[in-house]
Amino acid sequence: MIRKISIDQLLPGMYVVDLHKRWLDHSIWIKRFKVRDEDHVWKLKDDGITEISIDTAKGIDLPPSPIARINAVEKRIRSLAEIKAEMPHTVSLGEERRRATKLLREASDTVTGLMLSAKAGHSVDAARLEPVVAKMLESVSRNPDALVPLARLKSEDTYATEHAVATAALIIAFGRQQGLAEPEIEKLALGTMVKDVGHAAIDARLITKPGMLSKAEFSIVQSHVEEGLAVLEATSRLSETSVAVVLEHHERYNGCGYPYRMAGDEISLAGRMAAIVDTYDAMTSARPYRAAMSPSHALRQLYEEGGKQYDPALVAAFVKTVGIYPVGTLVLLESGHLAVVEQLHPDNMLTPIVLVIYHTGRKQYLTTPAQVDLSRKVGNHYGQIVRAESYERWGISALRWQPA
Repeated sequence: MIRKISIDQLLPGMYVVDLHKRWLDHSIWIKRFKVRDEDHVWKLKDDGITEISIDTAKGIDLPPSPIARINAVEKRIRSLAEIKAEMPHTVSLGEERRRATKLLREASDTVTGLMLSAKAGHSVDAARLEPVVAKMLESVSRNPDALVPLARLKSEDTYATEHAVATAALIIAFGRQQGLAEPEIEKLALGTMVKDVGHAAIDARLITKPGMLSKAEFSIVQSHVEEGLAVLEATSRLSETSVAVVLEHHERYNGCGYPYRMAGDEISLAGRMAAIVDTYDAMTSARPYRAAMSPSHALRQLYEEGGKQYDPALVAAFVKTVGIYPVGTLVLLESGHLAVVEQLHPDNMLTPIVLVIYHTGRKQYLTTPAQVDLSRKVGNHYGQIVRAESYERWGISALRWQPA
């Protein structure tokens, strides 16, 4: 097929059939050719070529746009909303939140015990986490909007254990979104719960150090991957999936990760999924050296790195798992009001159901919070979402306003 494109869209490997310029106006003497490399592209630009026609039958075509990639993924991968529709909730969101609160405390206590054992040089039995992982899977199955948003709320003092639990909750939701079997999801979650146990062998000041690490310091931090597996292998018989999560959650799609600099499909599905949930939860958590990023901002950065650091198809699927504005996110509306996202619309994630709670102009809470469906054209006096906001910036309790 002959396709006309701008010179800025030209890529090495494309087959040019028309330069759309008189031959006297440039120095390119051959009319049809395959573009060799980037220098070849720049030579055409230097000759004043602005448009060309390419033959997609003889060379590569334009890559699909980000929207096209997401649409393609949507056709291949079942959305979380579809799974939720097939599995009716057996309990209300409020009741599941109460259960999830207790479960997160139990999970954090168990992980803390394992971390302390590792730090003391004692045995670490990952099998102790299996009952907790099973309960987490049941919770997400009953109501996926309870455990995941609550797990995002952390204390800096207990970040390590709460990060482990939060990534497990995320990978459970992610695994269900992809239609993985429950035993495989359990292995993924177990791996994420113990993936950072090797931190126990590293000076805590390095883990929380602000600014750039030296080459020697970074090498020490990188060693936590294999240190963790060494501790776990001494006492546990981990599945291949769980081991892949531990070993590969810092590998990157473009080969720039560690410890083995694996790239693309060399990294297992478990490792590619773990890299996404680990990075997302870290970005949306407050650390001693930086503030927490809003979920929507973190998702935008992950999406921009799709095809570079992260598997682009999995990033698109993860966005559909948590939503562009995940449940529990504080958002600013066009009216100047702040609202909390309560429920997502699977067909349009930009217009969720929100609870309007605060007027930024008057700097006061509404006497009666108002629930508003932003997808409705009638009855919405607040407008659409302008951006995600930080609870900390406005002095609002994130825990108090989590949907119930």
